Amino acid sequence: MSNLFGGSMKYFLTIFILLVLFACSTNEEQLSTEEEVKEKDKVIEVLKAYNKAYEKKNFSEMVRYLANDLTFFGSDSAETIKSLSEFKVAIEKQWQDIDSMHYGDMVDVYILMDSKGKLASAIYGIPLELWSGGKNVRLFLRVARTLKKEGGNWVIVSGITGITRASKSIKEIMQQ
Repeated sequence: MSNLFGGSMKYFLTIFILLVLFACSTNEEQLSTEEEVKEKDKVIEVLKAYNKAYEKKNFSEMVRYLANDLTFFGSDSAETIKSLSEFKVAIEKQWQDIDSMHYGDMVDVYILMDSKGKLASAIYGIPLELWSGGKNVRLFLRVARTLKKEGGNWVIVSGITGITRASKSIKEIMQQ
């Protein structure tokens, strides 16, 4: 009987040790806090580089920061872009109305990233000044972008941009 009990104890002890080792082991795929900070900085670099390429009206440069499978949502409810070719047409149409533009510094940047550093959501504000026909307009945009790692690099897979309104209440806007 003691042999049977001793054999069972060894079995349970082995299982217990394996469970403890598994529970205490670190998952190498998960980012450390320092790695996450570095990855978030890389996301910001991609967003800035994309904005700079947009400023320069350089589509081929913009493509470097875009995923092969992308979706952009326009301010028009019917405007949903699901391919690079559709995106190019929409961007070139926008650029026809603009002589030049300049983005300011990104503010209120919030980035949420999965624990493995493969997917990120970024939301930020950014001033944008546009010139067209000798006139200029200053806007403040709220931008949301989703990025993923593709070939070891962060690329934008989706986005939406909104032009903020003056700080009026809905009631004030409705009364106009």
